[in-house]
Amino acid sequence: MAIQNIADGKQLVRQSDGHWLDVCRLRFYAGAALFSYAAFFGIWIFHAWVLAVPGLFPPGGDFVVFWSAASVALEHGPLAPYNLDLLQVKELSVTPGLQLGDGKWPWLYPPTYLLTLLPLGFVSYGIAASIFVLGGLCWYGWAMHRTLPWRSAWIGAMGFPGVAVAVGTGQNSLWLAGTTGLALTLLHRRPMVAGMLFGLVTVKPHLAVVLPIALLCAREWRALLGMAASSTALTALTLVCFGVEPFIAFLKGAGYARALIEEGWGILMRMPTMFAATKLLFGGVVFPYVVHGVFSCAAGASVIYAWSRPCSFALRAAVMSIALLLISPYLYDYDLAFLGIAMAWLGVHAHRCGWLTGERELLLVLWLLPLYGLLAGEWIGVQLMPLGLILALALGVWRIRMERASMVLHDA
Repeated sequence: MAIQNIADGKQLVRQSDGHWLDVCRLRFYAGAALFSYAAFFGIWIFHAWVLAVPGLFPPGGDFVVFWSAASVALEHGPLAPYNLDLLQVKELSVTPGLQLGDGKWPWLYPPTYLLTLLPLGFVSYGIAASIFVLGGLCWYGWAMHRTLPWRSAWIGAMGFPGVAVAVGTGQNSLWLAGTTGLALTLLHRRPMVAGMLFGLVTVKPHLAVVLPIALLCAREWRALLGMAASSTALTALTLVCFGVEPFIAFLKGAGYARALIEEGWGILMRMPTMFAATKLLFGGVVFPYVVHGVFSCAAGASVIYAWSRPCSFALRAAVMSIALLLISPYLYDYDLAFLGIAMAWLGVHAHRCGWLTGERELLLVLWLLPLYGLLAGEWIGVQLMPLGLILALALGVWRIRMERASMVLHDA
């Protein structure tokens, strides 16, 4: 028997149960994944930068929008990123031949996010992209290191394909998921700091909806105050620096984002939402919104269920991290970096309390989930990623139910 430390500093005695997915296989699979990512990105970079293959963008292509928005804001003012024609000129100067949405990648983020990106507009695109992508990877890795104190589990978390998808697209999900993950590890010891970190997630508002609900249900008043303070301060600073016009432009741009999914301009097979899944099966707009609304409400109810009454913090953290992915109809596979945070907490709890039958297999399926839209979705023709998220949420809720039932029996 091996005695190992867990996230809350306690100790437990862990026995090997002979399951096929043991530590050695976990280490091997994660190592093989990391090696594959390194080879894949190495070949990709060689073809894009050295061979200069026409039409092939380097890794991190979505960062073009972020850097272009910061750059045109510095050149023409904070309202400029919301001008599609002006933004397109800057985007094409970085990636000639850009083709998506008639050659336009719009800026759909609030001005608060633009403010955080502004320093990157002072340096070249290549330097800025390297700082953004590698910085996000390190930030996410630090969150995983604090969540998972076991080296093999930490390697498995960094081998999660959701990390590779986020790096390949150059999206901000590693920064935001890492911020959420770090906040969760600090919530009990430094609630004010944790709340301030939660407040930073509001730069992508649709991913932050469940955070104040969870803190309110748990009566985490200091964390809630910290979240309100940081988000308010960020908004106030942005208003002072940019004025109110960019906020109005952002609200108007929300209609463009809605049209992306309602009219099928978005890549629905890479959108792990019930809206996308239902729209692909039945078409239309109203019915997909109704179905998505039902599951969105169920996700919100799960957060209230988890955070309003006592249970293991690991399960609370997992349920919240999954639920925030089920709330918004606008979501892409790179946002599944948050699923990595949820799986880490589910793994912490299972390691501490014992694995349920089939639980490790489900986590393995979830671990592979971000690859579905890229590799199998078009071939299968059905969007299955939200089903995986629903199963993960159900696992967290079921675990909480079992734990509370055992508490009642123990008290009796």
